Amino acid sequence: MTPKRARPSPVWDFMEKVSPTLVKCLVCNSHCLIPIEFHGSHQNTPPQPTGTTINITDNGHGQQAEQGQVEAPEVGVQPFIQPTLRGVISKREVYKEGGHKKKQLDDLVVKMIVKDLQPLSIVEEEGFRELVTALDSRYTLPSRRELVRTHLPHLYQQERQRLHEELGSASYIALTTDIWTSRQTKGYITITAHYISPEWSLKSCVLETARMKKEHTAENIANYIRRVCEEWDIFHKVCCIVTDNGANIVAAVTKCLQVKHVPCFAHTLNLVVQSAMKNSEEVRHVREKVRAIVTFFHHSVKASDKLAEVQEEKGFHKKKLITDVDTRWNSVYYMLERFEDQYEVITTTLCLLGKHQMCLSSDELDTVKNAVQIQEPFEEATREMSSEKFTTLSKIIPLIRALQDCAVSRKAKKFSLCDELQKQFAKKFTGMEANFHIAAGTLLDPRFKKVSFADIGNSKRIEERLINIMKAAIDDQETQLTSSTAETRQETQTQERKKTLWKVFDEKVERTVKVGQSYSAGLHIDMRRYLEEPLIPRGDPMTWWKDHSPLFPKLAEQAKKFLCIPATSVPSERLFSKAGELVSQRRNCLGDENINTNLFLNKKLGK
Repeated sequence: MTPKRARPSPVWDFMEKVSPTLVKCLVCNSHCLIPIEFHGSHQNTPPQPTGTTINITDNGHGQQAEQGQVEAPEVGVQPFIQPTLRGVISKREVYKEGGHKKKQLDDLVVKMIVKDLQPLSIVEEEGFRELVTALDSRYTLPSRRELVRTHLPHLYQQERQRLHEELGSASYIALTTDIWTSRQTKGYITITAHYISPEWSLKSCVLETARMKKEHTAENIANYIRRVCEEWDIFHKVCCIVTDNGANIVAAVTKCLQVKHVPCFAHTLNLVVQSAMKNSEEVRHVREKVRAIVTFFHHSVKASDKLAEVQEEKGFHKKKLITDVDTRWNSVYYMLERFEDQYEVITTTLCLLGKHQMCLSSDELDTVKNAVQIQEPFEEATREMSSEKFTTLSKIIPLIRALQDCAVSRKAKKFSLCDELQKQFAKKFTGMEANFHIAAGTLLDPRFKKVSFADIGNSKRIEERLINIMKAAIDDQETQLTSSTAETRQETQTQERKKTLWKVFDEKVERTVKVGQSYSAGLHIDMRRYLEEPLIPRGDPMTWWKDHSPLFPKLAEQAKKFLCIPATSVPSERLFSKAGELVSQRRNCLGDENINTNLFLNKKLGK
């Protein structure tokens, strides 16, 4: 009877026999020949390799390399080490569900999707799957269903809990909010929060992006804001809400919620510039003429190609012309600036195309140049005030004065736009120093303090009001402390009757504390000492307050209240563009809950 043939060893999946006693390794894909020995228990049994690849490696060049018997490789060439069978097999095993490596890679995929606002369907797209397989064949991508039902909700709840703890440690919170419409003509409201951490770091986050199915009335808007604040348990900490100048949203904040409202500085500044340019006859005429030229190039392929050709011939950078949009801040400035930069090639192209009548005269070109110079500081101010990394409310008063000075310096050229800007400034920004939140933010900013106030009387009034607020806060604390102390004394009165040794000393300390609680003079002294401190360079005021908060503890609390307020509603509006990327043609069926989750995580993880 012929004996049953032994099962072939797995080694032959990785080795190829080149002679009766030699094999070649298929893993390293090199001509490393390894001697092997055969044995058989029956004379008719075909020889089988003994042991495993581990033994083969130990008997071959792997062992020699470990013992240093292999000749040293050339400089820059890595020494070859034969992999073991166990190692090769482990590299081909798929990562187990629930394993550390699988979970780590799943988390990275989810974070990539929310950070880059990728569609969830990317995990099902052939090209992406091929890329992932080539990078690591052992990793299996989660399905879209798993992302929606498991991974995204888990990450959202995890980050939401962390944010809830951060907001709980904040003393004061400022909100920004605005309403936007998606490509599917659905209304949404986004609410962002801004606060200063106990470590004096300025933080911002997205609280929620909710679908507005009701009319955009002041009452409905207020209900959305109130619901979100109650869910996060922060309504009692909200010190201010920043929005644009829409009547409905202003009424929601001031009348329905009865919270302090600060108008968006960037919106107001944009209205000032737009109104001034519309009222300036010479600028309005030039603007319309430049817009007609830009539109001509945008609508004509021939003209656009010819412009690119002339740009290349004259050594200009190939830049497309920009069209102004009324709803986009500083778009007129960007249009005129690009036109001025490309004026030579634009004029040459128009002449080559037989459009001489569209060209600007030298006087009109001078108007363009003057308009660009006057608008440049306004564009810079808008860009600076739109930052989320540094406090901006305290910059409003200094920037208004700086912009007024710029307009006055240009006024000597008898340019009508300067006059119109002065009129609009007087209309929109009069009384800004009397706005308590804005003025207090400036006073408590160690970069500005009282220097930026045009009327010193306004700064004095702000000082007194801040001192009164600090007095009231101390009174509240004292009332709570007195109540708590009375309860404690009542509980321990019987036990303390016999302890008379320290009675006289304790009563003396108590009298001293009461005398020291004449804190009114102390608060005035602290305010004077703070104002006498030298101004710091225009860096981050949070660093200064972090170092000096032990010296001015009560003022530091007020600084946290006012310096956390952003000057613009840009943080919430910045989400609009991201939402436009999110709710795109590839993701037009994305649910409201997923929109909120993605925008929340995008902001939270994108820091």
